[in-house]
Amino acid sequence: METVFLFLDIDGVVNTSVNADSQFLGTYQGRDLRGSPSPYVQPFLHAVDRAEHIKPFWMSSGWREHSNIWNRWAGIAPWTVGYPIDFAKARYVMGRYGKQLNLDEIEDSKTIAVLYHSGNTPKIVWIEDGFSQSAMTWAKLDPRVTLINTIHPEDPSLLGIQNWNIGLISEVLNIS
Repeated sequence: METVFLFLDIDGVVNTSVNADSQFLGTYQGRDLRGSPSPYVQPFLHAVDRAEHIKPFWMSSGWREHSNIWNRWAGIAPWTVGYPIDFAKARYVMGRYGKQLNLDEIEDSKTIAVLYHSGNTPKIVWIEDGFSQSAMTWAKLDPRVTLINTIHPEDPSLLGIQNWNIGLISEVLNIS
């Protein structure tokens, strides 16, 4: 089976205020961390964890190095935290793709990080609550890239991994 690099945001994808029930996720440096996942999140994380063909990366600007608290909450192995990347890696990506994708070092920092980690993998799936213009341009230019936006096109209150998009997500990732 073809290797898939999965880039997954947290806030607006895994953690949404739409799901009013806040759950205890774990403790970090003596502080309780809470989140509001939909009922689809834990089964989704388990399915990704079981899928040998998927290499998952957390791409969260809010949770950053604390992203794996979600893995502990779900009872699965930690994932690579892919965001942020250091300055030297960002400069490399800017030199290679900056003009083609009209990248801005600040506004496009997640796109830059995803580009850095993607390498030559045959399939790239990025799940996010809205994408920058550079990410959409990259997806149009590179047939390996699939972007899944977790903001419902008709009802923005239906945010995150939900009933309306879990089928598409599972199909694209070839998981059940």
